[in-house]
Amino acid sequence: MSAAANDRKAAVFLASLVVIGAAFLSIPFFLTPPAYLDLAVRDAVFSTDLTGRQATIIDDHTGKELTTVVEKIGGAFVAHIGRINSGMGSYTARIAGYKPRAARVQAAALQVVRVPLDLAPEFGRLELTMADATQKDHPVAATVKEGGRTVTPQPQQVVTIDLPPGKHRIAADASGFCPSEREYDVHEGKVTKASFPLSRDLTGDEIARFVLGWRNEPQDLDTMFEKSDAPFHGPATVSWDHKTGVLPNGETFASLDVDHQQPGAYETLTVRNTAQGIYRYWVHTYAGFGMITDADASIQLYTRGCRVRTLTPPPNCTFRDWRVMTFQLTGDQMRIEDIQQCETLPTILRPKM
Repeated sequence: MSAAANDRKAAVFLASLVVIGAAFLSIPFFLTPPAYLDLAVRDAVFSTDLTGRQATIIDDHTGKELTTVVEKIGGAFVAHIGRINSGMGSYTARIAGYKPRAARVQAAALQVVRVPLDLAPEFGRLELTMADATQKDHPVAATVKEGGRTVTPQPQQVVTIDLPPGKHRIAADASGFCPSEREYDVHEGKVTKASFPLSRDLTGDEIARFVLGWRNEPQDLDTMFEKSDAPFHGPATVSWDHKTGVLPNGETFASLDVDHQQPGAYETLTVRNTAQGIYRYWVHTYAGFGMITDADASIQLYTRGCRVRTLTPPPNCTFRDWRVMTFQLTGDQMRIEDIQQCETLPTILRPKM
């Protein structure tokens, strides 16, 4: 082989080495070594079990989306993302019912990174304790529906429901009790705790039952039932400090079965067929700040056959007292006439026991 040919081969070999070397030098500029990412997601308000929830993860730099399912691993709820570019990055997690949240990531090459991510719920939680309306703090197992959706396949004493913010009508049914519906206001990111009182049908000499419920301040609302022609707050008045109404002949005409003293609870008064004549039913604000309209109060009036009527205060009830209705019984004929007036009456200044 000639010297010229050898020189050409040497030149080609050297050129090849230069190209290969240049290629190696250029790799860091064109290829980013990978890292591996998991997001440890957590419901920061309710500590909800997120196992099995679908999570959509978005690379905020490229816009690329990945869908994964949250797994429970060692007590943590993990959205496995897998391979990412090493270095700085930002990834937004979207899970139904929660506000999107971005995770800032600093991952070294070939490192497995787990980043904690607290999620804020877009829903609220309603916790209802099912109770016998005629007894204080006496639990009842009931099935519950929200709209047309059955919440409890089996009867339960305490029912927890996650719901969008706003007012929701909840229906409850329990063996031996009248079916009932009540409205509850749910707030985003908050737990609303309340009783759900259920009434049995009226029996014996019972002719009517009033069940008062309220959900907000004022702290304590009181049920009042009095004979119209009797002295105020005398024996013929049923209230928190005189729970049994007695007529001059000694007969009992009504009784305050339950007297709760906090929002989310209830008060129950049962009227008997000895309540002949005209009576007044009204609600008095005993303790706490605010007016009747602030309490979000309602009354369920039960009559025989589980017939029920719901009453709410007038929208302008910016007073401490709500005169609800007159109740008239003549023989076995009952007449109920709405008053629906709000005013402020003198406060009964006696401590509750």
